[in-house]
Amino acid sequence: MSRLPPALVLAAILCGLVSATLPACSKPGDETRPPAVADDRTVRFGTATPLVTFDPHLADTGAPFETYLVLVYDGLTRLNTADFSKPYPGLATSWTWLDPTTVEFQLRRDVRFIDGERFDAPAAKANMERMLRLEGPRINTVTSLHSAEAVDDFTLRLHLHFPDPTLLYNLGMSPGMMVSPAAFDNPDLDLDPVGTGPWKYDRANSAIGEVHRFLPNTEYYDAAFRDAPRIAIRPLVNNRARLNALISGQVDLAEVGPAETAPAQAGGFAIAADSSGWLGLTILDRAGELVPELGDPRVRQALGFAVDRQAIADTVFLGYAQPALQPMAPGLGHDPALERFFSHDPDRARALLAEAGVDGFSFSVPVLPQNTALYEAVQAYLRQVNVDMRIKVIEPGTIEALARTREYPMNTIAYPNFDPDSRHQAIWSVTAGFNPFRYEDPRLEWLGRDARRSLDEELRARHYREYFNIVVKQVLSLPLVYFDEIVAYDPDRLTGVRVDRYMLRDVRLRQTPPVPPAGS
Repeated sequence: MSRLPPALVLAAILCGLVSATLPACSKPGDETRPPAVADDRTVRFGTATPLVTFDPHLADTGAPFETYLVLVYDGLTRLNTADFSKPYPGLATSWTWLDPTTVEFQLRRDVRFIDGERFDAPAAKANMERMLRLEGPRINTVTSLHSAEAVDDFTLRLHLHFPDPTLLYNLGMSPGMMVSPAAFDNPDLDLDPVGTGPWKYDRANSAIGEVHRFLPNTEYYDAAFRDAPRIAIRPLVNNRARLNALISGQVDLAEVGPAETAPAQAGGFAIAADSSGWLGLTILDRAGELVPELGDPRVRQALGFAVDRQAIADTVFLGYAQPALQPMAPGLGHDPALERFFSHDPDRARALLAEAGVDGFSFSVPVLPQNTALYEAVQAYLRQVNVDMRIKVIEPGTIEALARTREYPMNTIAYPNFDPDSRHQAIWSVTAGFNPFRYEDPRLEWLGRDARRSLDEELRARHYREYFNIVVKQVLSLPLVYFDEIVAYDPDRLTGVRVDRYMLRDVRLRQTPPVPPAGS
């Protein structure tokens, strides 16, 4: 049986995919920007991320964090997106390590929750205890935390089980976000947040699944938010829907895919993009419990040699991605030698499968709607080596939850390119949230645990180099591309648009010039 060249297979698929993302019956340049909307004090954002919960101690990070939680809550620290190892002050103005397992925070004295309750050390202590008690999706990122102590009204001391160089970073994420203790027992806290953030959720004028509205918190302590606009977030299921909402004037700012950038620019909209993380296949069933073939590392390696990463980056992502051959971008955990481990080599893929005694096999993966083009391309490449990857398109907002179950042997969750300590705890540790089959590699476990608990940077670098050689060569995860997150926006209305975790906090409405008096 003759095989089509993979590039032709990919091109045939993408011809349909890309054309399907363009507005019907239009050519680039045909779109006309609508007139300015009457609601001129609201930034309207089109997102792929539905609201799951406003309770930070039961929430995930990633897209839900940056879309909803950062508006209504503050963390003890604030992420430094340029250097994750050096977080900024948040509700804590400063911190001091008293010893390797004790850190003391000085807290802001001018903060109140939106219900009027004072934020202080007893409130922060209560939040830390609640977070540990509830054991939410991100509890694995703060396993070092033993207890919290209110030294005085505005001094919080945290006691750790072991040294943890990632603790300050993780306290800027959902585990460190502060809820009013008076609201702990609110039965609807998941839909009615009570935080200290720059915005208040306007529940009365919101509709789940349609629009979520936020009003500026006029009592917010930071004067930089005095000119904060109202915000309306519209969850829209796919890239095409968000592009159409932008062109029709329903939103001012929207997450889009690579295929939507040209039509958006032709309509007069600006594009902002930034490297966001990697996409690929996270192997959950590493011992082959659901799919026996996946228990053999040679089979997992065959998947890596079957796929042409560069062609996918160029054709699916239209330049808004780069091939990914290892989970970590340059920095701690990245090994330049691993860039040469995989190549596009279908013959080698077939040879590895034959060596493992596998003639062919099938498995299913869950895929978010906005990522179908990527995984249909992967599907085409795998089919060329007699591997049948079946795609199950799932509801937005469910990918993280599925990655914690044994329903699928693999997951297609996207991961950010930052510290390996958090990645170990999230993906590859035997206790990791995204390791539902509890697969354990003793060497990997020791390397990750010893590196995560050490303050010796040389030891950490050495351990993580070996760690990621195991992850890549044993194919515990299969990164395919480092991708860009892309937004399109109306540059005549908005300023301060940059793609990062605080985009919605930073965006502002442009000041419109006053209308001159009649006859002037």
